[in-house]
Amino acid sequence: MSDIERDEIITLTDEDGNEIDFVVVDGVEYNGKDYLALVEQEHYDDDECEFTILRVDETEGDDAILASIEDEDEFNKVLEMLEQHLDDEFEIEDID
Repeated sequence: MSDIERDEIITLTDEDGNEIDFVVVDGVEYNGKDYLALVEQEHYDDDECEFTILRVDETEGDDAILASIEDEDEFNKVLEMLEQHLDDEFEIEDID
């Protein structure tokens, strides 16, 4: 996967030029590309928060270029993989 690590804080600039800090929650690889699940840092500890899923298109030196996923099938597959990965990681087994 890319050089971006889980729990790393990255700053993204939106279309209006505003800088927003995000926490990397998880990442998966699909069809040779890396994908990241991000949560805005200010909402990271909220019980309910929205994820942003972006594709890592390439890296330039220490900076990664992240892009929105326009293809619905690609997005749905990556979302499914991220959900499964997180479910597997945080699954709690029943104790008798």
